[in-house]
Amino acid sequence: MENLRAIIVTVVGLGIAALMIVVMATVGLAVIGFAVVAGVIGLIAAKISQRSRVNRHDKRHGPRVWNDGHGTIIDM
Repeated sequence: MENLRAIIVTVVGLGIAALMIVVMATVGLAVIGFAVVAGVIGLIAAKISQRSRVNRHDKRHGPRVWNDGHGTIIDM
């Protein structure tokens, strides 16, 4: 009887351990997927921002400098 109880406890314990491994793997994959999506969105946003910044810079050809009577103003 003790052997049967030990086998049942072992099987239940292994089942719980296997279930926890599956749950943790699923949560880990979800976190990795979220990080990848956030990274890709960040890269796309950086590319779009960089492209528009380059276009604005091409129009000005360097910093603008003028004197308003109170001091020199340099607009980068």
